[in-house]
Amino acid sequence: MKRIVLLTLVACGLHVQAQDMSGIIKTNPLGWLAGQYQFGYEHFLSEKASVQLLPGGIVGSVTLFPNDSTSNLSSVGAGRAGFIVVPEFRYYFSGDAPDGMYIAPFGRYRSVTTTIKNDGNSSQTRTAIGGGFVLGYQYSLANGLTGEVFLGPQFKSSTTSSTGAYDDYGFAFEDESNTGIRFGINIGFGFRPVPYGDLTD
Repeated sequence: MKRIVLLTLVACGLHVQAQDMSGIIKTNPLGWLAGQYQFGYEHFLSEKASVQLLPGGIVGSVTLFPNDSTSNLSSVGAGRAGFIVVPEFRYYFSGDAPDGMYIAPFGRYRSVTTTIKNDGNSSQTRTAIGGGFVLGYQYSLANGLTGEVFLGPQFKSSTTSSTGAYDDYGFAFEDESNTGIRFGINIGFGFRPVPYGDLTD
């Protein structure tokens, strides 16, 4: 029985290794404008399906304005640091991945800590967990380049925790759950050295 399990695992590993020869390394350039730098990989399971993981780091400086009318401050500078991870499964309607229209359910985890620049002991960490689905269209350009655009609804639940005197500045956010829209574009470079049919020969 152990030999059967071992042989099965080895066979699966060889299959996954072969499938790894087909995929796209990509990034979301719109996130760069907000200090969110995501780089990920889409791995094709078949001509109609793929899985994608798009992690990233969040860094930058922001100006905070009080959302508390009783605050005596006008604004302060702060630094942000955190990360985001977005896994998703894609189904291509055309059966010709990576080209064509697709639908993709996804998950989303984002955690960002904002620290007052002149008071390093005062910070707030805001964590959001959610998910949804998008409709998108991906197309292949010359020399292995790819581009895509996607849009769809998402739900997220956010929690916050503060340290020091952060809440006293009047910048604190409350825990909340809401719905919104996820929109973006990705650009990438694809690797498809072996046709799908040859992978199973």
